[in-house]
Amino acid sequence: MLDAFKVLKTALRDSWGNLWTIAICNLLWMLSLLLVVPAPPATLALFYIANRIAHDEPTGPEDFWEGLRRYRWLGWRWGVINLFLLFLLGGDIVLVGHLFPSDWGRFAQGGFIAALLIWLWLQIFVLGFLFEQEEPDLRLAFRNGAMMLGRNLGFSVLLASLVAALLALGVLLFMISAAAGGVFLALVGNHAVIDRLHNYRLQSVGG
Repeated sequence: MLDAFKVLKTALRDSWGNLWTIAICNLLWMLSLLLVVPAPPATLALFYIANRIAHDEPTGPEDFWEGLRRYRWLGWRWGVINLFLLFLLGGDIVLVGHLFPSDWGRFAQGGFIAALLIWLWLQIFVLGFLFEQEEPDLRLAFRNGAMMLGRNLGFSVLLASLVAALLALGVLLFMISAAAGGVFLALVGNHAVIDRLHNYRLQSVGG
């Protein structure tokens, strides 16, 4: 469980050490969200930047454009998958609320909301795994991300709680989360995957 604090600490350290790059890349990512169409490739570019930083590779704003160019098609594939799931779960939340305005309906609605939050949190692991592969493979990244979430439930829940609290605090403190929140989340995802892979290798050697 303490590993979650270590991941958060490392992500914060990397954020502080790369403020200029993070501020520029986060701004570009937020602009892509407003434009909608380039948002999925830009999100992959964000995780590409974060992966380079997590591995102590020299990284600058120009690497964002490199990631955007290199992973644009993969980004749109990832985006289509997420759009379908978000539409499905979002539709269920709205329909259940309208069709079943009872305690059972609210319970079911809560279940769909929980599923949506889990799916969104899963994505930081999926994209973290994507950039640890020699050849990025979405299917493998989704499988590994789901396995990591399932096998490290306590770690994942604690990390999600810490990140949510920190981002909420960042909003209160002069909108820091808006300025760096996207890259910070990408750093958390990358460091979480690196930490779990390292832990798995240690267990394999020990076994």
